[in-house]
Amino acid sequence: MLKLEKLLLMEFKTQFISREDRRIARQSLTGKHGFRASVEINGVAIDASLSDFSSLGFAITLDETHAESLSVGDKLPVTVSPLINHNYLIYGVIIDKQPTKLSRVKISAVIEHEQKNKHSDFYPVHLSAAQGLKGQITHPFFYKQNSYFEVESLSRKGFYATNINSDFTLFDFMEVSFSVGSIKGLQDVVGEISNVSLTDTNKIRCFISTPYLPFHAEEELAQYCFHFAQKTPRDINRAGLKTQHIQELVQYRFVETQAEYEAVLKLRRKSYASQNMCTKDDPIARFAMQQDAYGRILIAFHNERVIGSALLVFGERGEKPFELDLLLPMSEFSRLPGYEELMEITAICIERHYQDTDVLHGVFENMYREGLSAGKKYVMVASAEGLVERYSLMGFKSIGLSLTHPRNDGMKLDVMLLNKDTGKTGKGMNPVRWWRMWGYVSLHLYQRRIIEYTPLQKLRVYFNRSLFEVDNAARRFLRWVR
Repeated sequence: MLKLEKLLLMEFKTQFISREDRRIARQSLTGKHGFRASVEINGVAIDASLSDFSSLGFAITLDETHAESLSVGDKLPVTVSPLINHNYLIYGVIIDKQPTKLSRVKISAVIEHEQKNKHSDFYPVHLSAAQGLKGQITHPFFYKQNSYFEVESLSRKGFYATNINSDFTLFDFMEVSFSVGSIKGLQDVVGEISNVSLTDTNKIRCFISTPYLPFHAEEELAQYCFHFAQKTPRDINRAGLKTQHIQELVQYRFVETQAEYEAVLKLRRKSYASQNMCTKDDPIARFAMQQDAYGRILIAFHNERVIGSALLVFGERGEKPFELDLLLPMSEFSRLPGYEELMEITAICIERHYQDTDVLHGVFENMYREGLSAGKKYVMVASAEGLVERYSLMGFKSIGLSLTHPRNDGMKLDVMLLNKDTGKTGKGMNPVRWWRMWGYVSLHLYQRRIIEYTPLQKLRVYFNRSLFEVDNAARRFLRWVR
């Protein structure tokens, strides 16, 4: 009875080995683990027994006859095969050599990983913790083993992933399946590992290359950097990513305050200064226009900064003239449709690094919507020579009128018109291009009951949308085949 009481009063403690002093946990291999390893010694492949390994080191056991020629500091190439058809060549530097039982020698080595700038000539987009883009890697040979990671920086070449679990073994040139956050084009895709290293917090950091980055994945990454990481198109383009489609991530509204109007004047000055039409220190009052008083000024915002503006004018003959009415001879302006049918878009200024994106089209979409709501039939612009083709792709037609720029006698402007029916249903335009340019806004205005379709027009709109979807599907298929 006394022994039983003593037994009940005893404290039993279960303790696990402390690994806090080890920089990285190794995978120990015991029993029938299935791993095969061979070492190249003096040009001959020798079978070896792999006892443990990690991303940064390994231990093998060899017959002492084969280990005689090996010394601490030697570089040792080892081929590891964890699964059938999975072979990895790793290079280790011997750090320890100890005899064991049965005339065998245990050799410990650290793995040499290359540490190069894998972004190459690109300037990567760096993401802070607050802008964090996270993902998950699936291990290629451990059964259902995954690890989360955070994207540290990215470019067209790939990205640096960090905060990977230290027991998640990665080798250079290893192919892994991974997914990145909400990027639809980067779900269960394959990348190649390189530049494996250990962080100060004992986590794995590596570079994952994306040699076959899908088009939509590139577009989504660029949009993520633009919208969530608040990078400019210049930052994103320098990383090798394209920024053509960002207009939906830009905020558009009409000027309501004096501060916003002054921001527009500063943007006009900056735009003209970039074309040597003024100096960057000219008073902003010089860039105010007569039409500002009765027109509507649209502004485009990114990062709480005005990056684009345009002036929309619904003119009235005599009292509220169009800018072109003041610049063109009366005989030429009379060739245009009547005042009550026209709307003019002028003073279009887009910041330089946003000019190759679709922000300009976003400006026109908003202006076009306002024009149709007001019952206008034609959109009128005066285009510089370098923008004529771009306006033509949007459905504008040159009408044979030209003039010189009011601030630059050496710059010719072509007067172009967009017919309401072109924007509304794609009349005279390639159906696929029309849907991409105007289809969404046209259908939105129809659903809002601002415009109406005849049965034939309705058929045309939905037919154009179907052609656009077929074209998109064909393009995706061809990219997949390649």
